[in-house]
Order: sequence, then structure tokens, then C-alpha cells
Amino acid sequence: MTERHQPRALRWALRCHPAAYRAEHEAELTAIYAEATEDAGSLGRLREALDIAGHGLRQRTGLGSGRTAGQILAQAAPLTVAVAAGSGVASLLWLFTPGIRTLPSSSLPGVLLLADQGLVPLIWLAALAAVWTGRWTVARTLVVPATLLRLADLPLLLLAHFDFHGIYTGAVLNLTVPLLTGALVLAAPKDLLGTSQPQRAAMTGTAALAVLLWGAQLLGDIYHAPALGGPRTTHTLWAGVLAITLLFTRRHRLPAAGLAVAVLPAALQTTVPLLHPLSPAGAGALLVVLLSGAVPFLRARATPPSAA
Repeated sequence: MTERHQPRALRWALRCHPAAYRAEHEAELTAIYAEATEDAGSLGRLREALDIAGHGLRQRTGLGSGRTAGQILAQAAPLTVAVAAGSGVASLLWLFTPGIRTLPSSSLPGVLLLADQGLVPLIWLAALAAVWTGRWTVARTLVVPATLLRLADLPLLLLAHFDFHGIYTGAVLNLTVPLLTGALVLAAPKDLLGTSQPQRAAMTGTAALAVLLWGAQLLGDIYHAPALGGPRTTHTLWAGVLAITLLFTRRHRLPAAGLAVAVLPAALQTTVPLLHPLSPAGAGALLVVLLSGAVPFLRARATPPSAA
């Protein structure tokens, strides 16, 4: 397949690779694309082109399977899905518990928002089931609509005139958290993704932890439960998990680093509202949280490449 006759999507995907890598491997990547899409429809061809583009971007950013950072992402991806699915279970409990739901449902944006926040957890649970059975292509495909629907929360909240606690902080979180969550799953090297018994055990524990922590926060927010330390204490639980996992990243690098990266979106989502309005001290605390989540990647950058 010559460059002139290459599909446009494939040409763009190949351009995502560094020039030197593309010059050496273009024929191989083109042959892989042709074989994978021989009997595929337009959606299958697009998906394969996106896979090749993702491979190129990972080569450019040092997140390939031969790099420690890419291996950390491969560890983080299933745990990120588990955290998102666990938070989805807590969201469904919040939606259907009488007397707790505070979202407006008397207008079209309010109804759409309720439907959106009910659908997203179900998609993440389906993604978790796909990861559990080793169907990573299905799982990564499901992550895309889950992320897009989660991003739709912000305009729907604004149209429904929902009262944000700190509208700018809430808006930034409603954009940053779903994008970061989706990116952690989609950026992981595809050839390192699988499902083993230890991974299933880690996913189960992580999902259970997510349900527990989000449930504690829900109870703390609604009932100001003294036994849970009140809302401010429960909002810091994810930051505590992040801090603990970082303590183990040196001894058990990949699993602990993967967990630290996976819980970073939840730590941001729960910690940042406590910093509003953002004082200089609060800005410093937020910077610490962000840098803490970046520690595994900073260490990985300093580590020589290992075998894929």
C-alpha cells in the first residue's frame, strides 16, 4: 500500500509518530493496518487508525510499553476503571436515595442531567465488566462516551441553574476530572493491557475502596455524621489514600505507582472544593496534590527503559 493510496485516517495516524520512527516502521504499521481492517467497516478502520495514532503519541511522549511510565499507565488503567465504577455505584445510591437528591428535575436540562448522571455510572460498570473479562477494546471504547457524557454535566448544570459551590472551581473540576480519568485509560499501551488474577483482585479491592470512600463522603455531606468526622474530613480521604500509596512506590514501584496515578482524579475532585476560595496556602496545597500524583512519572522518567 503506497503512501498515495493510503487511507486519509491512516496517513494522519502515521504522522503522529516521530519522523525517525515513522521512516523505519511505516511499512510495518501500514501492513498491520491493512491486515486488521481487511474485512472491517468504516468504524473498524477508524478504530484501528486511532490505535495507530495512539501508539505514535505514546512514542512521542515516552509512554510506550518499553518505558517505565507506560508500564505504570498499564497498571493504572484497570484501577482507574475500578475507581470510576465504584464512584458510579455511589452516584447511583445518591440519585435514588429518598430525600438526598438535590438536582433540579422540573426542567428539560434538569431531566437530561439526571438521565446523564444515571447513565454514566452504568457505562463505567460495563467498562469494568469488559476489563474483568479481558475485553480491553470494548472497555476503551466505552470510556469515550462515559467521558463525553460526564463533560456534558457542566453545560447541563449551568442550563439547570444549579448552584455551584464556587462556580469556577466546579467548572474546572467538571472538565479536568473526566478528561484525566479517560486519558489514564486511553493512554495506556495497548500491548501491556490484560487481565490476570492479581489484577482482578486489585480491581475488586479498588472498586470496594471507592464505594466505601465515596459512601463515607456522601454520609458526611448529607448527615454531617460525627463518627465520620464531618464533611471536611471525608473529603480528604482520597488525598490520604494518594499519600499512602506514594509511600510504597519506591518499594513496590509499578503496582503502587499505578494505584497512585489511578486515585489522582478522585483526590483532586474531593480535595479542591475544600480549597475554595483559593488562598495562597490553598494554591500551595493543590500544587502538592498535583505534584504528588506526578511523582511516579517523574521517577519513571529517570529510570532507563525496560523490556516491554
